[in-house]
Amino acid sequence: MRYIIVGGSAAAISAVESIRSQDHESLIDLFSDEETPLFSRVLLPYYVAEELSKPLLNFRTADFFDENKVASHMGVKVTSLNAAAKTIRTTDGQTYAFDKLLLATGGKAIVPPIPGIDKEGISTLKTMADAERIYNMKGKRAVVIGAGSIGVEACISLTRRGIKATLLEQLGQVMPTVFDAEAAEIVRKRIEDLGIDVLTGEKALKFTGDKRVTGVVTDNRELPCDMVVLSVGVRPQTELAVQAGLTLGDMKGIRVDETMMTSARDVYAAGDVAETHDIARNAWFLNAIWPCAFEQGHFAGLNMAGQKSAYPGSYRRNSIGNFIGIPAISMGVTHAESCAMTSDEDEFREIRVRTKDSYKKLVLRNGKIIGAILVGQTQKAGLMSILLKKQVNVADSIPLLMSDRLNFMDLLPILRRNADRFSEPEYKELMDTGL
Repeated sequence: MRYIIVGGSAAAISAVESIRSQDHESLIDLFSDEETPLFSRVLLPYYVAEELSKPLLNFRTADFFDENKVASHMGVKVTSLNAAAKTIRTTDGQTYAFDKLLLATGGKAIVPPIPGIDKEGISTLKTMADAERIYNMKGKRAVVIGAGSIGVEACISLTRRGIKATLLEQLGQVMPTVFDAEAAEIVRKRIEDLGIDVLTGEKALKFTGDKRVTGVVTDNRELPCDMVVLSVGVRPQTELAVQAGLTLGDMKGIRVDETMMTSARDVYAAGDVAETHDIARNAWFLNAIWPCAFEQGHFAGLNMAGQKSAYPGSYRRNSIGNFIGIPAISMGVTHAESCAMTSDEDEFREIRVRTKDSYKKLVLRNGKIIGAILVGQTQKAGLMSILLKKQVNVADSIPLLMSDRLNFMDLLPILRRNADRFSEPEYKELMDTGL
């Protein structure tokens, strides 16, 4: 058996570990077009902030490939995939055959077609090369375009280095895909308290300057700056999949079945490039986040090695508390109206509790949690996540779930009514959430 893994981040490394848990000797070749191995993308803002050195960004030890008998080809790009012949070709002109292959090519940062986008001093923040570029930028003023998780973290990272930062978002709130308006209001105030100017409802129209950027022109003003960080989203890197004729989903990710196999036999996909079943939405979705990548890589690796394992599906989870100084978590669907694609017979409810510095919201479909937002008080996030994942009906337990005094004994009636949904490890996980 010969395995090939295309990609070197979370899904790829998780797949290696799962393969090796079943198959200790077969050949594994791993190809990544990035030259730096084993770093965590979610820690890049800490590197930009000068709070973590490069060695501390690693999520596995430097001897990981040797320990797992992996032939790593770092900085080598796979240029073509022949799914029928089971071969790949690389930039150095080599051809490699495989029995099982995993596409873990991840996502690529979106670079919007704004006039002046090619000027020096403008960068995305997705790769180690991006982080190093931003780390080495000189100047006193920065504009970060896009107020998603990465944009907010990048803005705070630059602020911690003494750079005056402005956060620019064309939609009406910060973190629009992560929080609703009420949660975003709390988060925005925290960001502004750090000395960051936050502009929402404004769009970047062009970049000024000769060779190097000197300003960002919006539809309301011009923002002088020495550097710009682009954080407007990512799109799945499906070039190999398209070239090989694999089926893509409605969100332009690679469509996979419950074993993480694509439309081509023995070709799998996992991570930010894979379109899977979304538990909360009950629909195909692209959840391009680190935890989902690890989960999907795990299941892909098991199935590639012959251990039949059905992936239960994904759902979005986001946490930003470490940066803004207040815990803030969201999961699943945060706006009931975003589930308009579901049946007309579905009944949606949104339950909210708001105080000055905290906010809790549950989104339910037919009595089951499909989304939650917790700001300020996040101790029960683990419980909410399990109830969402297992789609437990909690219609009769809403006051209990919204209470700050929830404990494990209160939870027992829910568990007993839904005992068939939980395995012993899942039951133990509930106990370990600190209820």
